[in-house]
Amino acid sequence: MSSDNTHDVIVIGGGPAGSTAAALLAREGRDVLLFEREKFPREHVGESLLPFCYKLLEDLGVADELARLFVRKPGVRFLDKNGEASTTWCFNHVIKDSTYLSFQVIRSEFDHVLLNNAARQGADVREQTRVKNVDIATRSDGVTVETLDAAGNEQLHHARFVVDASGRDAFIGAKNGWRKARDELDRTAIWSHWDGVRLAGGLEDGLSIIIYLGEEQRGWLWVFPLGPDRVTAGFVAQNSYIRDQKRKLQDAGSTDWMHDLCMQEFMQSSFVRTLLLNTRLVMPMQVNGNYSYEVKNHYGSNYCMIGDARGFIDPIFSSGVFLSMKSAYLIVPPILAQLAAPVEGAPLGMPDAYDHITGAYNFVHRMIRMFYNPHAITWAEAGSEGQLHKRAESAMAAGHYMLSGDFFENYEKYDGFFQMLENPDNFRRYKMLVIDRADLKVPCNGLTDLAFGEMLASDAKRRAQSPV
Repeated sequence: MSSDNTHDVIVIGGGPAGSTAAALLAREGRDVLLFEREKFPREHVGESLLPFCYKLLEDLGVADELARLFVRKPGVRFLDKNGEASTTWCFNHVIKDSTYLSFQVIRSEFDHVLLNNAARQGADVREQTRVKNVDIATRSDGVTVETLDAAGNEQLHHARFVVDASGRDAFIGAKNGWRKARDELDRTAIWSHWDGVRLAGGLEDGLSIIIYLGEEQRGWLWVFPLGPDRVTAGFVAQNSYIRDQKRKLQDAGSTDWMHDLCMQEFMQSSFVRTLLLNTRLVMPMQVNGNYSYEVKNHYGSNYCMIGDARGFIDPIFSSGVFLSMKSAYLIVPPILAQLAAPVEGAPLGMPDAYDHITGAYNFVHRMIRMFYNPHAITWAEAGSEGQLHKRAESAMAAGHYMLSGDFFENYEKYDGFFQMLENPDNFRRYKMLVIDRADLKVPCNGLTDLAFGEMLASDAKRRAQSPV
């Protein structure tokens, strides 16, 4: 087994968390080595980004490229499955500059842009290289990482610090027994992409559509626009429901239970049923399980965990990419400080960084629990008067800020909002008030040119190269 020279930082994983951390550290002149086990581009769930991602993407230098590639996202529309109740959250109600327009991305292309940017900033990016072992304990001056590349070559690498951005492998956490499932959010997603879709219901303006399914599934559907007639659509449900339905479908003769189950769930929504009529599936059904877990011991003197390696929560509010990228931004200054002047124990600034990271994750987790609680708020029926945000005079505005991604620095400020909605009496009043708020159900109309204007050339090129 050959041995590599010592690097400043090794990053495990080339997704948004790892690529962002590698790019930021490399542009500060640090020797960064990134290992990614797959060959990009590769498919991944999580195509809808929050507006608060925009300034991070701008800082990384990729925002203009993304605008040429992908649909712009002005807000989110929540529907009930019967199509009788809906609330549209337009981000320009509270974000008054151009950053209110986020992105609906094809993750295979988006992640590749970020990985290429890390290399462009100076990181040594090695794809198709699997990390076999990480030793954070035996070297007083750093860590040892053992890898296996596509040619079968094993190698030892040394670094002063390691960033675990290995995604749901949660490499360091799993290796040390620090990973624990969030049993109350034991769910799986099944999804794919469709072409030939006649966009409607806000999709034509770039909106995300989220549809609550009900108590049996304890899940939801999503539809996001990826092009002028292309969508990503899928459903999330608790695993007990999926196991039961899988058995029933196979007993009835199904030869592709994932496809049949996904279509069965879509048919429960009048909106999705109409939308996907006479459309074309353009890639096999994808499945993502092991949905929600937490990992402890997030950092030490020579390591830290970010993105899904730190913990994974249900993606109902499209928070995953922002949580990953923002966490990368927060851990880079403490790493740089540790490299410049090492200290025993936690790097200077790292506890404070993880106070913000953990607070943000807990905040989103609380929002998710409320979404699945049938006795609390349904996000299709929302909005009432109140004084719950220092920059706004309504709880609806607080909801806009939360759904935009305003939860790293300001999660504590929304505590009163949650307490109000979790109280049954207050919630009944909240629901009563929103039913008459017709203005909250008005879609973000007239944004089609903004949503699709810049990406049409890229979409045409993408279609010309597609084998379908």
